[in-house]
Amino acid sequence: MYKNIEEYLKSLSDKYGENIDIKYRNCDYSIDNRIPKVLHSLYSVISEAKFPFGEIFTIEKALSQSSKNPFTPNWFVFGKDNYFSFWICSFAEDEEGLNFTYWDHESGNEIDGAVWDNFISFFDEIQEDYEE
Repeated sequence: MYKNIEEYLKSLSDKYGENIDIKYRNCDYSIDNRIPKVLHSLYSVISEAKFPFGEIFTIEKALSQSSKNPFTPNWFVFGKDNYFSFWICSFAEDEEGLNFTYWDHESGNEIDGAVWDNFISFFDEIQEDYEE
């Protein structure tokens, strides 16, 4: 298990090499309540990232996407895969302590509840799906 987001991102960088582009945060901007608390640790380290299997949005792009239906007011869109799914996080964990899921906007289905409790476990699943 990884100690923190920085260690996890380094492992991804080691694994995928030139196939990823992580833009580390290089300015001091405020991370406020418009972003779920469980994503503060991620956005305190990076400003955006591109992976072979998708991308993590800048805060500005994430806020813009999150202001649209069906996301507002409960979900924050922080990235997407290379197909049809948005990576989303709830503002409040559910009764099981879960915050993260993805949603296929082409499916026509409503957003189901969260499935993962933290970014690393969520992102590990996304990676595994990509590698299969």
